[in-house]
Amino acid sequence: MLLKYAQEIARSIAEIIGYNVIITDTEGVVIGASDTKRAGSLHEQSLDVIKTNRGASVNERDAQKYRGTLPGVTYPIHSMTGNVVGSVAITGNPADVNPFALIVKKQIEILLRERELQEYAAGKEETLKNLIHDISSYIPGVTDKRMLLARAKEFGFDPSARYIPVAIDLYQFARYARKIRDTYREDNTHGPEVLIQRTKAAILNIIRSAFPDKSDLSTMTGNNKYVVLHSAADDISQNEETGTYRACRKILEGLSAMDLNAAIGIGSAALNLFELHNSCSEAWRALQLGKKFSQGPGIFNIHEYRVEELLSTLKPEQRNRFIHRHVAPFKRYRDWPDLQQTYTCWCEHNFSLVNSAKALHIHRNTLYYRLEKIQKTGCINLKDYRETMKYYLAFKLEKFIGPGVQEEEFFDRDP
Repeated sequence: MLLKYAQEIARSIAEIIGYNVIITDTEGVVIGASDTKRAGSLHEQSLDVIKTNRGASVNERDAQKYRGTLPGVTYPIHSMTGNVVGSVAITGNPADVNPFALIVKKQIEILLRERELQEYAAGKEETLKNLIHDISSYIPGVTDKRMLLARAKEFGFDPSARYIPVAIDLYQFARYARKIRDTYREDNTHGPEVLIQRTKAAILNIIRSAFPDKSDLSTMTGNNKYVVLHSAADDISQNEETGTYRACRKILEGLSAMDLNAAIGIGSAALNLFELHNSCSEAWRALQLGKKFSQGPGIFNIHEYRVEELLSTLKPEQRNRFIHRHVAPFKRYRDWPDLQQTYTCWCEHNFSLVNSAKALHIHRNTLYYRLEKIQKTGCINLKDYRETMKYYLAFKLEKFIGPGVQEEEFFDRDP
């Protein structure tokens, strides 16, 4: 750790205090120096300082007794665990430089501890990411279940709890990142990539504050996506008043404060690793289906998309024949998208004119006109459930195979 940052630390400190600074390893070899010509040489006095774990100073006469040593003050450097990892020496009259020596020593140790903690946290985060990936990829008889559970328990995973996976995909983050890069192109202090990574870390904090239980596991999976394994206790009803939904809404609120948005998919509750593996797939599937059918961000529960999930698995040639047979007569009308939306909404609102008109924000007469047009065009008996269902499925399938709204396009819409 010290070797990695020694040169940077020595140079920056020397610029501030106005004296030459060297940093050595535990063998007394200079690994960082404001006077770069001293790098790699032996600073012999450091050997005594490291051995005794005590600071020392030498004047001009005594310095001649040590190889590679100039007048000044030398102190040991300690790691976060208290071990001596090297030394720091400041060149100059000991009486002049000694007031700086302890301050510099402490500052180096604080900096090292911060870097150690950062690297430890980064390593732990990577381990958690790999763990969640392995849980979501669990295969009975192939994956070592005991080893996987042992790893999971280290992060608070509770094998006796019900878990609900939550998949999160940021909307329009590419545009946000592009804006950051354009804005900070000339900023030499903080590169745009650093700011983008800080934003992603802040988003992870929002997610973890929404799912704060010690048994909840959450991580960033890459490509602007995150996943949560939510320890849901008895929260399995999956309605919009459950803790899972409230937490998801909290995430969207936090993202909104950052001028960001997301699509969130919720899988079904799982009681074991095998079910959890399947539920993780469901969460991502719900997210994909929700984005496709709803054409925008939001919270999408797999239980609300079971029909769409089933329809999406049909063979393309079989699906396309079915769609063409039932949809072709309607596509000649310019208001086909309105007819499609009206009919599916009417079916999904229990064939209620009042509720459907309210959901579509249109007058009941407009709704009635569209349904009458659909009935005549398709020769549909709207009182025949089997006939009505066939057209509902065809209309849904047609929407599924059609091009989705691009994220850029979605956010370019007028509010």
